[in-house]
Amino acid sequence: MNFFLSPWSLVGLSICSMFSSVQAAEYCLRPSKEDGTDANNVVCCSTPTGWEGWKDDPCYWDSVEGFTKMWLQGSHISNVSFGQPNCKVGPECAFLDLETRARDSRGQPDVEAGLRDFLDQLEQPQDLSPRDRLCVVVNRFGSFHTENFGVLTIWRIRCPSGHQYLVTLLAQRDVLVTIYLRAPGEASIAAEVHSLKELARSVRVTDASSTLPDIIKVNVDLPDQTIKDQLLRFTPLATPRKKVYEFLESHLFKDIWDMTSPAKLHSAENGDLYTQIGHYSRPMDVGPVPRPTITTDEELRSRPQTPPILPPTTVVRAFWKFDKQHKLRDVEIQREVVEFKVRQ
Repeated sequence: MNFFLSPWSLVGLSICSMFSSVQAAEYCLRPSKEDGTDANNVVCCSTPTGWEGWKDDPCYWDSVEGFTKMWLQGSHISNVSFGQPNCKVGPECAFLDLETRARDSRGQPDVEAGLRDFLDQLEQPQDLSPRDRLCVVVNRFGSFHTENFGVLTIWRIRCPSGHQYLVTLLAQRDVLVTIYLRAPGEASIAAEVHSLKELARSVRVTDASSTLPDIIKVNVDLPDQTIKDQLLRFTPLATPRKKVYEFLESHLFKDIWDMTSPAKLHSAENGDLYTQIGHYSRPMDVGPVPRPTITTDEELRSRPQTPPILPPTTVVRAFWKFDKQHKLRDVEIQREVVEFKVRQ
């Protein structure tokens, strides 16, 4: 099979290579609490030497759109994964991950609880029942000093799959950070422990009012005015349209509520910008559930099939409105209830 690359394709490839990140990229994450509200702090870190994350690839988003883009943006809100340029995919490759979780006002979960949760969830498919055997802590691999968090412990973990992990955890303010290195064998994982330490030493926890996370997801359960005020903090009134567009395109989480609706930023004919920022459904009151009765296969086949009834979905969109000078004059929140009608 012959493949043809047009001159424009070659230009695109050269641009991606030309602007490959030389300086380590910084990632800033803001995890959510169990009730859907955001943590009060943002966790920032830098790409370790010899590794690459999504921000280190200038062409990362070029061919990503729709549901895939929404899924990736969602994962980038609280996690960042690093791979090595010469081995990005495959069981023989090493991976370095940083995950963040919000803690409650009492500082829970602590580091020990975080390690237990990590072991409980590691390599466990979400839809598998019964669960596989759990990974186990083999030993305390070592410890190292960090400027921001003092002395941290590294734990060595072995899983039934044969993968080896080195993991360290740190807690500060209302966030818990888990950093783990995965490799196929003891020799390869020991050779990369310096990268885990470098990543942990780059971590800093800052107040959310002073640091902007990479991906911003709006809690659409909040009142319209609260959402509007939040968006205006990110895009103040009188901001030029070009800057608003660049910010929304690079930072705002864009939602879809079905597979036919792309998750992207739209431009209206008058120059206004709009996008869907979230959706939600409320449980339906289906009334009392009838008691089951014993029926024959023939009776079941003869019964009319009733399609499932889905609850109405509320779609939430945000509109950025501009004046004649192309400067932001207002942000408007709109909600639309979409009902699913059963075909007769």
